[in-house]
Amino acid sequence: MKRLIFLLITVALFLTANSNAQFVSVEIGVNGLTCSACTRSVEMSIRKLDFVADVQMDLENTQGTITFKPGSTVDIEKIAKAVVSAGFSVRFLNAVYKTDSTFQVSENYCMSYSGATYQFVKVTAGKMPGNITMKFIGKEFLPADEYKKWKDSLKAQCKDSKSTYFVTL
Repeated sequence: MKRLIFLLITVALFLTANSNAQFVSVEIGVNGLTCSACTRSVEMSIRKLDFVADVQMDLENTQGTITFKPGSTVDIEKIAKAVVSAGFSVRFLNAVYKTDSTFQVSENYCMSYSGATYQFVKVTAGKMPGNITMKFIGKEFLPADEYKKWKDSLKAQCKDSKSTYFVTL
């Protein structure tokens, strides 16, 4: 009986610690931005996503900052698709993930969030603080030449997921 109570308390603490975990923002590099009309096109395409609270584009650095509505389920792939549908390509995508707890990360560590799995590659094992910035690795998140550098490191190790995203720190 004591063991069951301990198990229930542990599960409750785990769920409580991760209940506020979510993506809060994204820094995204966009290839091909040459004018304010281009920037506006990308901004408006991203703003159509229901989980987006705000978009701030920077033409000079050809990148943008996207913040998300608190408590919303964020779909990172939809952001990349919004950029492509506006006629541009993604140069990089870095997402800030906030959690109230600290978790241990290691090579091929698999983290689940909102029905997707995030597999960490080329990371040094250690404890991660409550806020971490994940760099997304994949064809839709990097230029072809940079993706080629990562391609051999991307071997899915996670199970039971419809979507697996490769990330690094």
